[in-house]
Amino acid sequence: MRTAWLLVAGGFAALAVGVGLGITLTLGLVFVGFLGGLAYALGVSGLAERKWIALPAFLLGLLAPFLLTFGGHSVLMQRIGHVEHCTVTAADEQPFAKYPSVDYVLACPSGEVELSRDWDERLAIMEADVLVGSPLRPVFADDTRWNLLLVTSVPLAMILLVPVARALRKVP
Repeated sequence: MRTAWLLVAGGFAALAVGVGLGITLTLGLVFVGFLGGLAYALGVSGLAERKWIALPAFLLGLLAPFLLTFGGHSVLMQRIGHVEHCTVTAADEQPFAKYPSVDYVLACPSGEVELSRDWDERLAIMEADVLVGSPLRPVFADDTRWNLLLVTSVPLAMILLVPVARALRKVP
């Protein structure tokens, strides 16, 4: 039982660190959040000692890092970011890569910004609006917006699943 609680707590901590660093530094740190989500799922499954709770626990544990990183970043940029009109100074096109894309270097009033776009969504003109908000990574202003309710519902569901798992353990 103690191990299950440690996995749940450690999973939440790793998820928070991975998501927080993924939003501010680099998307590669989502992997830390992914490991935290798996630890959470193992902990909840061990806490309940019921096989059927493993499916929702693992779904939440696997979905949470990605949803919280991308959705959380979008929601935070909507709240604290500001739009800057930037000019493209360099574009590195990779049309023949496995995932064709274009890497842009943009000159913005707040400084130089490096952003990537899929090949199909590349800029038609050499200007773009960019959402900038330190310490968060900048994004193109026309990117898809996430809903705050969707982003906050995942950690809420994760938190609520823990007492459900605990209550299921008590049932003979």
